[in-house]
Amino acid sequence: MAGAARADEAFLSLSPDKSPAPDKQPCFYLLLRVVDGDTIEIESIGEVRLIGVDTPELYHPLKPAQFYAREASDFLKRLAGDSSVRLEYDREKKDKYGRTLAYVYLPDGRCLNEEIIRQGYGFAYTRFPFRYLVKYRQLEAQARASGLGLWANYGLDEFQWILSQERVPYEIFELANNWWAIRFKQYVKLRLNEEELLKEIVNLRQWTNEFSDRELRQTLLNHGWQEIKE
Repeated sequence: MAGAARADEAFLSLSPDKSPAPDKQPCFYLLLRVVDGDTIEIESIGEVRLIGVDTPELYHPLKPAQFYAREASDFLKRLAGDSSVRLEYDREKKDKYGRTLAYVYLPDGRCLNEEIIRQGYGFAYTRFPFRYLVKYRQLEAQARASGLGLWANYGLDEFQWILSQERVPYEIFELANNWWAIRFKQYVKLRLNEEELLKEIVNLRQWTNEFSDRELRQTLLNHGWQEIKE
C-alpha cells in the first residue's frame, strides 16, 4: 500500500496542473476617459486605439467635427462608462502616434470594437490587415442593411448635414472632351481623366488629414494644382 501511495504521488507530481496560472488570469484596467468614438484612455497604459474600427473625427487638428462624431463618442461613453476593461492585442501593438492598439472587452464579454460597428456608430477600418477583418466587414454590412446609426435614411442624413454646414470639401466639374477638374478651397487641378480624378480625391483626403494649411498648400502646388487668386 505504501508503494502504491508513493506511485500515486509520483504520478500527480508529473500531471499538469489544471488550475489556471496566476499570470493567465484576465487582467482588467480602469477606463479613465473616452477620447472620441474609437479611442480611450486606460490606467497604466495611456491612450488605446480600438483595432479595426473607425468613427467620424471629433477632434481633428485641421478639420471641424464630422457627421455623427459626437453621437459615436457619446455611445462609447454610455457603453463603457467607468467600467474596467481587458485588452487583447494583434500583430501590431502601437500605431504611428504611439497609441496602444487593442481589442477592448467589457467584463460581460462584449467587445467595444465590435459593438461600435454592430450598432452603426463606426466603420470597419480595413486599410490594414487584422485578425477579425472579415467579421467586422460583416458587422458593417449588417448595420448598413438595418439602417442603423450612420446608415439611417440611406446615408442621406449625412449629406443633408454636410450641406447645412455651408462648406463643401471639394467640388468636381466636368470639362469638354471627357476631362475633369477638381477644386478644393482656392486650389484647382484641371484636365484629369477619370483615373487621375479618383487618385486626386484619394490624395486630397489623405493630405488634408496629415498636413497643416501651409504644408498642404505646398504639397498641392508640388503636385500640379493651381492656386486661384481671388
